[in-house]
Amino acid sequence: MHRKSMKLLSVAALVAACAVPLGASAQATFVAAFDVGPGGNAQKFNPLIASAGFSFYNKYFSTLTLYDVGLQKISGDLAERWTYSADNKTLTIKLRKGVKWHDGKTLSARDVKFTLDLIKNPDMASVFAGRLEEVVEVKAADEQTVVISLKAPDVSLPDAFTNVMILPEHLLAKMPVKELRSSDWWKAPVGSGPFKWSKYLPDQYVELTANKDFYRGAPKLGKLINRYFKDVSSAAIALQAGEIHHTYLTLDQVKENQNSQAFDVVAGPSHVLNYLGFNNNDPRFKDVRVRQAMLLAIDRRSIIKNIYGGNAHPGYCMLSLAKYVPFDINKYDNNAAKAKALLDEAGWEKISKGEPLELLTYYNDQVSKDVVATVQSMLAAVGVQVKPRFVDAPTYGQTVDAGKFTMVFAGQGNGPDPSVLNTVLDSAYAPPKGLNRMRVNIPELDKLINTGQQEADEDKRTEAYRQICRITNTQLPVLPLWVANRFGGFGKNVQDVVWTPAPGGGRYQDYPEKWSLR
Repeated sequence: MHRKSMKLLSVAALVAACAVPLGASAQATFVAAFDVGPGGNAQKFNPLIASAGFSFYNKYFSTLTLYDVGLQKISGDLAERWTYSADNKTLTIKLRKGVKWHDGKTLSARDVKFTLDLIKNPDMASVFAGRLEEVVEVKAADEQTVVISLKAPDVSLPDAFTNVMILPEHLLAKMPVKELRSSDWWKAPVGSGPFKWSKYLPDQYVELTANKDFYRGAPKLGKLINRYFKDVSSAAIALQAGEIHHTYLTLDQVKENQNSQAFDVVAGPSHVLNYLGFNNNDPRFKDVRVRQAMLLAIDRRSIIKNIYGGNAHPGYCMLSLAKYVPFDINKYDNNAAKAKALLDEAGWEKISKGEPLELLTYYNDQVSKDVVATVQSMLAAVGVQVKPRFVDAPTYGQTVDAGKFTMVFAGQGNGPDPSVLNTVLDSAYAPPKGLNRMRVNIPELDKLINTGQQEADEDKRTEAYRQICRITNTQLPVLPLWVANRFGGFGKNVQDVVWTPAPGGGRYQDYPEKWSLR
């Protein structure tokens, strides 16, 4: 979408990615701020260990599939087309011809097999292994044909492939799998995307140069520079000064820009559900009445109105897309009196022993700090004491993966296909195997997740996910709060940029080869 229509774009932020020049010289450079927003993959450029940051990975690697800009329809990236067999247990993928690696070698079905086998290898400990659980065998039938055999139908695979960056077998196959996860091979990666890796200065920036042999045509930009900022305020100042052309913004920064109009702002629902999560192995949260009471104590509508300025809407279960949320769902409207009664029934004073609960979060912007302080006050009013702890994203990830936490204030991307929640909610995928960081363990939920993954009939599949919504609404393994808008800032001279709300910062086709600066 062109810059002149940007303000009409629905956009939300997780990864920074933006543009450079139409008809400009090869020296023209677009400078994007590294995503310092929640869920970003700051300073992590190894796609094998990625859980976010996809729109930047897609600048130098390619995936089999990607969503359109509206996150509605999956189309091919490296895959030209794909078909399931009649029993949905064989998936055949036809690759585009003529796609080259940055070193000039031809990308083939062997590279796809190599990459998918890597993800399934236990030594890789990939967070996406769970998405390939049904895959029995991957074959390279010929140079352009990949045949995937499944032990059970899995209609969610095209969605899963939007997360998987295809890697070059000819350069990485001889390296032990564990080394691919932990070594620094990615400091000079060879991909197949529109830009080639050029330079990396830790704590400063990554420089990419145009891939003139890109299969959709050479980019109009000579370079794409992704600068790293430790905090969001520095990135916003750089954007205002014209040092960069794009960055994620907080609501505070959007308000500050209203007077100066130093840059354009794009806003839209983030598709990320903010929630209060529990360590479900902690006995203090075993009684559902405790969890219900805490949600009833939080006046979500007041927080949305007074802190987010209306730039959010309530969430009622782990799924946020309207088609999966039953109309008669329990909305847990604020009721402090009922919250107190439930805590009394559950014997909260005896359970908690008067000790405050640590509330861990990686959200460090002022709006989020105001939210946490308000939630802390609302919970205290019904007898639940919490003590906030603000950390950076890497510390948060290490802490929750190790299970050394009590409660969190965090966000979970829903995405256009609900199967993205499979490894978040399935009991088999607690870390390190998957992303079930809250240690959810509900057998009925596990069965429904399998149904949603295998069911080809869209109506039946939708009903399975509606049931998942109901269960997460009644049993509350986490407390759903709201889906807030996200904001992107763009320099006044940016045009031909595509940027849209995307959990994990990507998984949609943004055509960076068309980006330009006036």
